[in-house]
Amino acid sequence: MSKSIKYLLLILASFFLISCQQTEGTSGNDTTDSDNIEDNEDDKGEDDNMSEIDIYNFKNIEKAPVASETQPLEKVIKIFFDETSMDAPYQAIAIDIKSNEIYKNPIISRRGLRAQDGIIEVNSTAEVYDILEKHDVQNWEEDYTFEDTSTYEDGYSWRLWLQYEDGTIEKHGGKGTDVDKLTPDNFTTFVDELREFEIQQLEEK
Repeated sequence: MSKSIKYLLLILASFFLISCQQTEGTSGNDTTDSDNIEDNEDDKGEDDNMSEIDIYNFKNIEKAPVASETQPLEKVIKIFFDETSMDAPYQAIAIDIKSNEIYKNPIISRRGLRAQDGIIEVNSTAEVYDILEKHDVQNWEEDYTFEDTSTYEDGYSWRLWLQYEDGTIEKHGGKGTDVDKLTPDNFTTFVDELREFEIQQLEEK
């Protein structure tokens, strides 16, 4: 075989190898771009879901907008109360007045409000209105906090949320080191009566 033919075959083989490498590289880039587009679409879907949160779902009560003004007590459809302390276990009460449901052993986390021991349907939750009215909770201050939370490590906190028919939330609460200063005068009686109501309703089931 002549040298010229050998050189020609060598050049053709080189062109063939280069073409194959370019094709593989292009194919790989196409796959990566497709994956990126799908990921972006998924992220967009998550953003869209965040903007369509159902504030009437008890799970999302923490994300509901704050009420601009006090509304009639009979428009309250849900109530959530909890208190935390280093000296006592976490305790919370979640009652869906409109649906006559009590969330047993509720807890709020990053995933929202959930009933650790199930949702219990009861005969009536109307008595909650009487408890709220008796203790005039709607005239409680919004925030009883009076000290900088960065100045202490262990403390006490509480919060009471009332959700209205329009989805907005009336909030009351406080946190600090002096429980007496963090709560209204009739606070202990209110909590005792609310807990007693919850216990009675659950015992009947």
